[in-house]
Amino acid sequence: MNAIGRWSKLAKLGLLSPVVISLVALASDQRPSSKPKEECAVRSLISHWIEAYKALDSKRLVALETPDVQVVDRFGVLHVSSGRSDNEKLWSDSFEAVAKNAAPPIITIEGIRFLRPDLAVVQASCRFTEGILLVDGDRIPPFSQTDTFVVMKSQGVWLIAAHNMQEKRP
Repeated sequence: MNAIGRWSKLAKLGLLSPVVISLVALASDQRPSSKPKEECAVRSLISHWIEAYKALDSKRLVALETPDVQVVDRFGVLHVSSGRSDNEKLWSDSFEAVAKNAAPPIITIEGIRFLRPDLAVVQASCRFTEGILLVDGDRIPPFSQTDTFVVMKSQGVWLIAAHNMQEKRP
C-alpha cells in the first residue's frame, strides 16, 4: 500500500481530515520537477557561451544571445544591441585586440537562480590568471571578474538577454 493509501485508510477511520489527506497527496506527488532539466539547459547554454568566448568566436556568441541583448562591459559601459549584426560587431571588435595565442580565462558557473520557469540569473567567476595578451604585444595584467547573465527561454530555447561583467578589485 502506498503512502496515500495508508493516509486514506486513516481518514476513513476518522483519524485524519480530508484536508490533511489532500495536503499529503500534494506533498507526495511523485511527478519529476522540470527544474533539473531547465537547470541543465541553462548550464549547457552558459557552457557553450564559455567555449565560444574562449575561442574568440563572435558568431557563436551572438547565436547564444537575444538580438536585443544588453551587455555591460568590464569598464562599466552599457551596450544595447540593435540586432545580431550590431552585437557581432561588439564582440568581433573586442576580440580583434586580443592575441590569438592569449591564455583563455578560467570561467566557473557559481550559481543559477530561477526567477520564473522561463527566466534565470547565472553568476559566473572569471579569472584571467595570465591577464590578456593584446595583438600589439601589450598585456592587461591578471584580474578576476564576476559575470552575471540574465537568461530567458523563448519558444523553447534558452538565450542570454543581458550580461554584466564586474571586475573584482583587490
